[in-house]
Amino acid sequence: MAAVVTAQTNAKTQRDLEKREREVFAAGTRVLTSFNNQNPPKFRGDGGPAAADLWLQAMEKIFGA
Repeated sequence: MAAVVTAQTNAKTQRDLEKREREVFAAGTRVLTSFNNQNPPKFRGDGGPAAADLWLQAMEKIFGA
């Protein structure tokens, strides 16, 4: 009897973990989609410090920092 209860508990725990994993993945996908919809500027590494500062300011604006 104890083995059955243990097996059921383990199965439920596994289902709960898999559900949580799917939820986390979906949330990450939504965040990435939202970020990409903001049309973030690409940082190419050229243009010197001034260009890097402008890029950083644009990213801060997107993130609301």
